[in-house]
Amino acid sequence: MKQSMERAKEMIFAILGPFLGQNLPIFAGCATLFLLTASFPLLIWVLVLVNHMPDYSVTDLAELMYQFLPQVPEIQDTVLDVLNNLSAQSTTFVASFAAITTLYSASSGMFAVQKGLQRLTPGARFTLYDRLLAIVYTIVFEGLLLAVLLLQGLSSIFRPLSALLATNARWRWLIEWFRHWINFSDLIAIPVLFVLILLIYTFVPGGKRSLRGQLPGTIFTTVGWLVFSRIFSFYIVHFWKLSYIYGSLTAIILMILWLDIIINLLFLGAALNAALHRRVT
Repeated sequence: MKQSMERAKEMIFAILGPFLGQNLPIFAGCATLFLLTASFPLLIWVLVLVNHMPDYSVTDLAELMYQFLPQVPEIQDTVLDVLNNLSAQSTTFVASFAAITTLYSASSGMFAVQKGLQRLTPGARFTLYDRLLAIVYTIVFEGLLLAVLLLQGLSSIFRPLSALLATNARWRWLIEWFRHWINFSDLIAIPVLFVLILLIYTFVPGGKRSLRGQLPGTIFTTVGWLVFSRIFSFYIVHFWKLSYIYGSLTAIILMILWLDIIINLLFLGAALNAALHRRVT
């Protein structure tokens, strides 16, 4: 028992030592600022595409975002209001400027994440092209966002088909099983989050490393993201009357707090992978 406690203590220090010693919370704050700055022009760019896609609406995009955000009414109402307002302004001309703003701000946020991971990850490679790579990663992750939106739309495609098949007793049991075990929103959100974090740990720091070696930190960050978001939502809804202090800025303040902690969890997951790598080698 005592040896287990000592090993756990050593592991905690092996994780928190580099995390605090390399000033990773500062990188998390920088990434939070730029990613939030990029969120509005990014949404304009996405809404232009959504408006040209059949059977997709602002509500579909809002439901997708709710899967990754804390379940706080102030945040959800603000997101929906922002999407509705941006949808009315999301012309192709406006989106052309939004794309430039998005690339600059989002790539700056990704660049901060990249530099933080490079400080933690063994074998990370610092190059003169890091900023260019940050832009490439930003475009890839935006493409993943659209892919998730397309996959989420499959639920609306299968609703009429499932209603038709449910009228037939031969297929009714299959439809009931499908509805019981497969919720498209949860089915898509969690695996996509897991794969996204795994790709970040594997490729963003630069250098070569195996996907398998990044699994512990990926599991830690994915579970931490989901659990913290639930706890954060419960605490804000039931105990924290923040609107009395910040008024109309409540949702923005909550988003800043939530995103900053999520990025810190991302760095802690990278520190866990590094600590396990040092123990093995």
